[in-house]
Amino acid sequence: MQKVTNYEISRLKQLANNNSLDGSSNSKTYEDLLERRRRGEPLQHIEGGVYFFDIYIEVNQDVLIPRPETEFLIEEIINRLKRPKKIIDVGTGSGCIGLALAKYFKDAEVHLTDISAGALLKAEENSKNNNIKARVYKSDLLYDVKDANFDLVVANLPYIPSEEIQSLPNEILHYEPLLALDGGREGLDYIIQLIENAKTKLRADGLLALEIDSRFGNKVKDLVKNYKGVELIKDLTGRDRYVFATR
Repeated sequence: MQKVTNYEISRLKQLANNNSLDGSSNSKTYEDLLERRRRGEPLQHIEGGVYFFDIYIEVNQDVLIPRPETEFLIEEIINRLKRPKKIIDVGTGSGCIGLALAKYFKDAEVHLTDISAGALLKAEENSKNNNIKARVYKSDLLYDVKDANFDLVVANLPYIPSEEIQSLPNEILHYEPLLALDGGREGLDYIIQLIENAKTKLRADGLLALEIDSRFGNKVKDLVKNYKGVELIKDLTGRDRYVFATR
């Protein structure tokens, strides 16, 4: 059974109260919510979503739950881009990265792509619910993308080695999509493909931004050696987490 923190208990009690007709405490509802959390269901699924970079992102089992380190990726991108015209978020999942960038760069044309139909439905819902305009469509990485001349190609692709998937915590293994987690034998299968193909979609001096497994920072840095201005950036915990490179 999953250990439930005091913070989560407080949130579950509040959710039970919010779901009662008169706003009073609802012990049965609370016990049901608590049991779901004890069985490993993520708090974000129970609540239905999470705030991410000032927008509310709904989540379910078709998409990854947005993490704080991905918010820092947004900040790093904003520090590097000036008035981009076209942005593509590859493997968008919930749409959190692309929608956050679309909200900040209000004049940019933003594309959200994914291979998962369920993820695209959730990204479309999040786009509409936040009143943020974006083009949402299916693509296997960049292979089905007809547009080019993007100022930014950004992605948080699957990067966990296949042999490590079964050792993930229960709340990840059983509640988040394996399609968005399994990065192949070394965890780099999709990242390698995207790095190779991004050059055909980026404009001159366009930016490639990747969130990666902190263990593979130097490997990914070496993979983008044919780009310019390669940067390996640490997250707020001091771990190699992001790679930036210019076409």
